[in-house]
Amino acid sequence: MMETISLREIYGILKNRIRLILTIMIAFMVLTALVSYYMITPIYQTSTQLLISQQQAGAALDNLSIETDLQLMGTYSEIIGSPVILEQVISQLGLDMSYEELAEKVTVEIAESSQLLNIQVHDADLAAAVEIANRTAEIFEVEVTELMGVDNVFILSQAVVMDNQTPVSPNPPLNILLAAVVGLLVGAAVAFILQYLDTTLRGEQDIHDVLGIPVLGAISPMNEEEDIPANEPIAFKRREA
Repeated sequence: MMETISLREIYGILKNRIRLILTIMIAFMVLTALVSYYMITPIYQTSTQLLISQQQAGAALDNLSIETDLQLMGTYSEIIGSPVILEQVISQLGLDMSYEELAEKVTVEIAESSQLLNIQVHDADLAAAVEIANRTAEIFEVEVTELMGVDNVFILSQAVVMDNQTPVSPNPPLNILLAAVVGLLVGAAVAFILQYLDTTLRGEQDIHDVLGIPVLGAISPMNEEEDIPANEPIAFKRREA
């Protein structure tokens, strides 16, 4: 038969083990803080923005030209992340990494329903990330003319090194908050496990629940330091002859 537990019992278990739960939660938070601040290498993000637009001197862009540029956005995104572009970036900047390693650092974001491409670079060195983003955009602007036979890519804004720029990862406050939630859940789970494994009988109700028989009486606790008054009769004292 499955045992049921009431909300009152759950509250009682959590209340009795509150110190253990809080200790586990604080331990998780402290450990996460140490790892986030001192053990994980900060990663910075920077980006260069490209504009994809047909050159039409003296005339407004028509809908067909805009639609053509939008259809090319996906193709341009694949070209930027291809070895044709990234291997030139490695060569020109003298990077000590393979194409696969650089490809993991470079991502291309396409703004929805717009003609803008963002080349984003993640790296532990902010200055290196800026150089990679800008050089990737410059090489792509030149190479796309030969590869696609079009001249519709323009660098709208370059990546720059900003003062006091914060890393995108790790995020210590968020990590500590998540650690607090996880620690709270783990502490509660440990409290229930200890309660389940604890077979100590602490009161009349425990005896009734375990043995299934009614409790006929109970011995009240007595303070050993208390003195029994001399004039108070004692049941076990032998009667004098």
